[in-house]
Amino acid sequence: MYGNVDYVPPVPYGDGSLKRRPSEHSNIYLQEESIYEPVRGSEKPDSEDLWRLSSIGSSVEDTSLQWNQSPPQRTKTWIPPYQRPCCHQKHRLLIAFFSCAFLLTIFILSYFMSKYYAMKTELETAKEQQRQYIKMGPFLLYNEDHKKCAAVRSSSSDLFELTASVCSSVSYSQVFQWLPGGRLMNSGEGLCVGVKGKPQSKMPLGLYQCNTDKTLSWECFNDTLLGVKGENLFFNFGNNAKYMVMLYHGTGVWSRWRAQSFDEKVLEGGACV
Repeated sequence: MYGNVDYVPPVPYGDGSLKRRPSEHSNIYLQEESIYEPVRGSEKPDSEDLWRLSSIGSSVEDTSLQWNQSPPQRTKTWIPPYQRPCCHQKHRLLIAFFSCAFLLTIFILSYFMSKYYAMKTELETAKEQQRQYIKMGPFLLYNEDHKKCAAVRSSSSDLFELTASVCSSVSYSQVFQWLPGGRLMNSGEGLCVGVKGKPQSKMPLGLYQCNTDKTLSWECFNDTLLGVKGENLFFNFGNNAKYMVMLYHGTGVWSRWRAQSFDEKVLEGGACV
């Protein structure tokens, strides 16, 4: 049919198998590459192709091993502990805790310091009063309108009553002196002026132990007006039918008293220091 074509028989090449070329790195022969299909890995892609392969699932480490190319190193930025999300809340809690502790400490110190200064002021006031009491010393309670001095008299009971009589510097029943806290003590008996029960107008005065709640604290108003501290009741003589000194709400001359020395000299001001 093809008479004009010369038939050329195939020339055998060796043992009939493909010729393999030796590897550059070992004695193992590699299969000849196809001229139509390139072998993967024969050409090294650039870095853009490398990361494209990485994004579709290929491992950067695998491609670097295949193509002998390392990916760019990722640098880690150090974040301080107090700026980390997990530690930021703890940091705020610690700040709040120490702030509350600091404020509580300041409050406690302020409270105790105020108490300390109040006690210190009260103690200094008491010391100053004590110095004034010592300076004033014993005295007689003198009423200018009656021209008499308060005195102690015994009653049928164990109670010592108070009355008024002619002043006598040698009579210890008329000698009084001040004690701390505004207590008025009779030097002859060593007892303080007070009442039995709650202070009320027209209640007679007597002498009681100075460390009991029956004793009263006294203070002067308008110099000569001698009254119970914190009450509108005054040391009064003349309004009792039994000639007893009593508490009275009136502020007349029968409720006004001065201090008289042992030489019968009436001191300036009232009976208080």
